[in-house]
Formats: sequence, structure tokens, C-alpha cells
Amino acid sequence: MKITLLSLLLICISCSGDKKEKQVIEGQTMGTYYRVILYGDKPAAEIKADIDKFLELFNNIFSTYIPESEISKVNNTKFDKIKISDSLHKAISVSLEIAHKSQGYFDPTVGPLVNAWGFGPDGKKQRPTSEEIKSLLDKVGYQHIHIKNKYLHFAKKNMYIDLSAMAKGFGVDELVKHLSYQGYENLLVEIGGEVRARGTKPDGSSWRIGVEGPTEQLGGKLAQVVELKNMSMATSGSYRNYKKYGDEIFQHTIDPKTGKPAGHQTISVSVLDEYCADADAWATALMSMGASQGVDLANNLGIPALFQVKTNDEKISQISTTAWEDYIKENQR
Repeated sequence: MKITLLSLLLICISCSGDKKEKQVIEGQTMGTYYRVILYGDKPAAEIKADIDKFLELFNNIFSTYIPESEISKVNNTKFDKIKISDSLHKAISVSLEIAHKSQGYFDPTVGPLVNAWGFGPDGKKQRPTSEEIKSLLDKVGYQHIHIKNKYLHFAKKNMYIDLSAMAKGFGVDELVKHLSYQGYENLLVEIGGEVRARGTKPDGSSWRIGVEGPTEQLGGKLAQVVELKNMSMATSGSYRNYKKYGDEIFQHTIDPKTGKPAGHQTISVSVLDEYCADADAWATALMSMGASQGVDLANNLGIPALFQVKTNDEKISQISTTAWEDYIKENQR
């Protein structure tokens, strides 16, 4: 979901006493956009070239749309185990941890169902039958994969790993780390609406991020404003990425329990976490569950989450967890 960077990001550098120039770098990656705001002396073109190269290498590991990517090779292996890179090892480990904590509502093996509903790289445009869904469910289950000694092991044949539900968030984290190694202490990195802030703006204030409110005109209203300081925020929503089969509309978040798109009235979930990958994965898990189950789980685990739910009269209500409310209170101006 796209976020709105508030006008306060345009603060005048000369007023802060910081002589480093503000750079806003934008480009395309992972089928969406990226935006980086930082302060430094290098020309913007040089920074952008470095970021683009980094993201190209990232996609060559994680993109299921690239046939020769590492994850595509993993999915095409004929063996029950395969050695994986440190980066893929880290991402899969995080995904399995959150899959367990979310009771399987986040599942990195749900890819076959995502593809069957037309949200994957094969571009399918036909609604799957009940028989197809049942057959594919037999290939889904995070419990059937595990990592040991840098090898990914499959307990079932024809398993398929798809990390797209957290790839943008993980990409944000890796790009923040990459830029931090180059000496950038204060920056904001966003990929397709998943965002992480490091440090502060030059005047010492936090980065302010607007959570988009679903309206008839998308982006025309902010649901809330959140101040981020060494924090990340990710949002999973149903009203931007969907498919229409016949007269029915289906959102892109697949419920791993049923093999079908989630059918509740929750239309978006935003999550705060130190790491954007975790926030991204949890936003997907809670969106899959819906507010009726997700709020309780998030409260039990202390997850800062904001649910936006469509009411019976077609209005939008907001439900925030205790941890979200506490964060807002502690960080509001």
C-alpha cells in the first residue's frame, strides 16, 4: 500500500546547521517504486546507480519472476535439500519464525495458491476450481520445510517457496544496512509502501509518515500520522491488488487455511516493528486473519498494529492494538 510522505520531509537544510545535502532518490524495483531520502555529499546519480545495482542483486536472489534467480532455482530443484545463500537463509528463517507465531496465517509455501488465483508470475487469469484448490493445499505447509547447516530441506515433494509477502520489507532492511555501511546515519527507505527510518531528520525530529485511509479516492485521506525513529512500518491492504472473476472481487491476500482469498471486512493492516521484514510479514499474517482474530493475536504478542475495517454501512472503522496506541502516545509531538 502506498504511503504519504508528509511535507515536513521538505524541511530546509540550512536551518539545521547540517551542511550535507538532502538527496531524494527514486526508481523502480520489484514491480513497484522505491524512494530513499538521505543526507550526504555524493551526487544523486551516483547514489541511485549504487542503489539500483544493489536492488538488482537482491532481485536475483528473491524474485520468482526471474527464472534464474536463486529462489527460482530452489523451487525447480529435484532434490529434497539444496544449499542456499546467507541472504536467502536469513529471509526464510524469519518467515518460518513468523509462520509459527502466526499459527500459519503467514506461510512462505502458499505460492502455488497465490499463482492459481492470478497473483503470481505465470499471469493466470482464470478462477481455480475447488478441485484445484484442494490439490494445491496439499503442497502448502511451512511445517514441511526446515533449514539445517545452510541447507533448505523439503519434507514433501513439489514444495514452492514464495517470499513476496515480505520481500519488499526485507529489501528495505537490506538496503538500509547497505547504506548504513556507507556512513549514512539518517535516512528513510521505502519500497512500495513498506518503510524504515534510521536516525532523524537534520533538526533532530522523527520522520513523519502518513497511513493512507481507504476512500473512494485513494490517497485523498490519511488515516493516521506516525512518527518513526529507528522503526519500520508496513501495510497490507485489499483494495489496490485484487482480481475480478465474474461478478466477484477477490483480494490478493490468500488464507493458507482455506486456499482462498481472505473474505472478511478488514481492508488494511499496518504494523510497526524495528525490522521492516517482520512488519511486512506480520501485516500479511494479520490481514489474512482479519480483525476478528488478528487483534487478539496481535495484542497477545504485543504487536503494534492498526486495522482498518469496513462496517455494515460501508464506513471505515479503525481498531488499534494496545501496543500501537502506546507507541503513538509515546512518540506523538
